[in-house]
Amino acid sequence: MEKVTKRLTKREIEVLKYLIHGFTNRQIAERLVVTTATIKAHVSSILHKAGVKNRLELALYATAHGYTNPHQG
Repeated sequence: MEKVTKRLTKREIEVLKYLIHGFTNRQIAERLVVTTATIKAHVSSILHKAGVKNRLELALYATAHGYTNPHQG
């Protein structure tokens, strides 16, 4: 995940941390004060950069590499 997170923007990393805890796009959008469309775009970008097919694969990979706390910097 280290290589992936080096390519992610700060916002994408922030979205990732919520995503791996099972937050919906709407919940993430509310916390980050953006639209759900913006979150969908971030999620698509993260999936592409990580080379995974879906949110579950991404969550499993990210969790295995220590990205488990949405409030952690």
